[in-house]
Amino acid sequence: MAGTGGTASLSVTAGTGCAWTASSNAGFVTITSGTSQSGNGSVNVTVSENTGDARTATLTVAGQSVSISQAAGDPLYGNWAGTIVKGGGCPAALPASVTWTGTIRRTGGASSEFVITIPSVGISNQVIPLFVNGNSLQLFVPIDTLYTFNATLANDRRSFTGTFSGGSCSGGWSGARQ
Repeated sequence: MAGTGGTASLSVTAGTGCAWTASSNAGFVTITSGTSQSGNGSVNVTVSENTGDARTATLTVAGQSVSISQAAGDPLYGNWAGTIVKGGGCPAALPASVTWTGTIRRTGGASSEFVITIPSVGISNQVIPLFVNGNSLQLFVPIDTLYTFNATLANDRRSFTGTFSGGSCSGGWSGARQ
């Protein structure tokens, strides 16, 4: 299955009145229907998005083992941390350097969002739309003015460097996948 996740359906053929169950050994595979039936039936599963390495789950359906393998997810999606360093023209009230943490997640289709926390400037779990175009990222953060953050992802999509600007303030920022 693709790293983005999805759904699957399994058909079970069993004799009339023959009871059977279905279970999963992994939290990323949820049985949405067909956990306990009798006779012929089906089992429907949902596989969540993979934010890490390739993984495998085992379903036990009517006493038989069924493996579900999922490809590695896009390293872009998951937990990140980094630093923002102010450059020229920034208000003295802004710290010279701040650390940030955040989670980049897919919101549906090609849309993404960044949930960012920058404790030293009072931002906590702020949800910000994230624009991803290939290896380019862009987001907008309102602090004392609206700041535009641009970055270029490394080829492995596990780190980035970029610049920001807002008003007369500019600087740089970087991040790495945790």
